Amino acid sequence: MTIEQYKELIHEFELSEVSDYLLSAARPIINLTLAEKEDYQLIGNSRVAGEPDLPPGFEWPLTNDGEQMSFIAQLDLESVYPHDTQQLLPSTGILYFFMGDMQQARNIAHKVIYVADKTGLQRTAPPRTTVQEKEERYTGYRLSAAASIMPPNYAYVDYDQLSEDEMDALDDLCMHLTEGAGRIGGYADGQHGDHNIEAAMYLEAGKPYDYFPRNARATLLQHFNGNQQAVEEAIDDMMLLLQIDSDMKVGFCWWDAGCIQFMMPKKALRARAFDRTYLTLYSS
Repeated sequence: MTIEQYKELIHEFELSEVSDYLLSAARPIINLTLAEKEDYQLIGNSRVAGEPDLPPGFEWPLTNDGEQMSFIAQLDLESVYPHDTQQLLPSTGILYFFMGDMQQARNIAHKVIYVADKTGLQRTAPPRTTVQEKEERYTGYRLSAAASIMPPNYAYVDYDQLSEDEMDALDDLCMHLTEGAGRIGGYADGQHGDHNIEAAMYLEAGKPYDYFPRNARATLLQHFNGNQQAVEEAIDDMMLLLQIDSDMKVGFCWWDAGCIQFMMPKKALRARAFDRTYLTLYSS
């Protein structure tokens, strides 16, 4: 997806009157789509669900209750990185995503683990049933990655810019550009445009978000000793590291067919500090 192709889609979806806004507000994404069902003939490829390819000595992540976290995805960065137009991701290695129980929608137990060296990777089943797979195991699928562009979605659009008909067309355009298993970057799906504030509250201030942005900004301002610029920089620095949507073929169903969203500061991503992540769940 190039800017020229994006402009053509804006025209095709009858949004030419607001093209300047949609161009200025667009964000680059890496769109992830399901390829074929995983047959495990390849080692270290990008994959969602199933069983991961792990290095020797890897300790399967556990919840605080000692249960096995569920494997969500592994990303082969050698194949994903060429689509990272912002060059934030590592260019080599594997990025693993695990999660715990999703009874709560905020601050879900999880692990994001980066392994730089793919030497010795082996397909590895969990030592015992994982916390999300007690009734039925997930089905692994290979993932394909492609660079794309995403306009602001329902949660983040400036409603003063668009008419009601244009909002409907924008929804269709967003769906067209993000159709697949999930994405890296862009705008997180949700009802309110507060994902960055929520993540900053936990990762920077170490406190839960109460769904009131004004309260969160006040808490962050106190945390940063009255430095308003530091507050805005912390919020702006948050990004969508990975969104994974519900998919019945895989067996993923996040509450009412929602999605899970791993958030992370860009500065932490550049430093490869993958312990600085936050996992939330959105469902209608």
